Amino acid sequence: MTSHPAHDHLVREVRSWYIQDFPALGKVVTRRPFGYYSLNSKTSYCDIHILEPFDPAETRAFLEDVKAFYGGRQVHIFTHGQAVDRRLSAALEQAGCARGPAKLYLAHVKTGVPPKVEPGPAQMEPVTHTNLLDYVVTKRKAFAGSEEEPAPAAIEAEIVNRRAELNAGGAFLVARVGAEAAAIIGWYEGPDRYIFNLATRAPFRNQGIARQLLSRVLADTYALGKRSLLIATDPADSPVQFYRRMGFVDEICWMGTWLVDGSAAQ
Repeated sequence: MTSHPAHDHLVREVRSWYIQDFPALGKVVTRRPFGYYSLNSKTSYCDIHILEPFDPAETRAFLEDVKAFYGGRQVHIFTHGQAVDRRLSAALEQAGCARGPAKLYLAHVKTGVPPKVEPGPAQMEPVTHTNLLDYVVTKRKAFAGSEEEPAPAAIEAEIVNRRAELNAGGAFLVARVGAEAAAIIGWYEGPDRYIFNLATRAPFRNQGIARQLLSRVLADTYALGKRSLLIATDPADSPVQFYRRMGFVDEICWMGTWLVDGSAAQ
């Protein structure tokens, strides 16, 4: 497997995202005996990141701590690394935690040929506060795989989140085919760019639009002198092979995911 020249730095960088506050996004992180617990004042999302494994015999104490911290809320637990996950998985499952899809961060490894924007049927439009609604509706339809109109409350809540991201270094593109918003991509700016959304509405799939969007961001990343482009994916899902073919071949970080509600420790 080919590694990015800054592989070790990228590993530390990705891990740091989960153990520090991000006030612009409403995220506050607290170090607890079992890991890093975060709360978000802008959303109901709660997550815990376990970087080092604790004794599986302490799982009940861990869940009691989760309940004390979060009350009865639903919490996502992320185990950093397959060794950590293997050590804790049986105890977490036995305690009633539900396993979710893993998350794999991949970094693009640049070859000697500069990336180019690949042709496709879409016109790409930067997203601002003015056309943010198009981005949100397109994203929700694409991830749902349905053309049903999203619920107004869900749209309103997501607009709040996306607006906060725009104000905190996030950037977005909408791909239009004619007048129709067909696909979206979103990423965070920095020395390394991180793609956190890439999705195409069902009627527009298999037309090369996702490749067109991803290649555009990739080409811009290197043209602007950025160190790398990162993307997160489910290692068991089909898009991971597409990303690898596009040059995302360096495995930076693997996370197991678990779901528990705060009443599990009763």
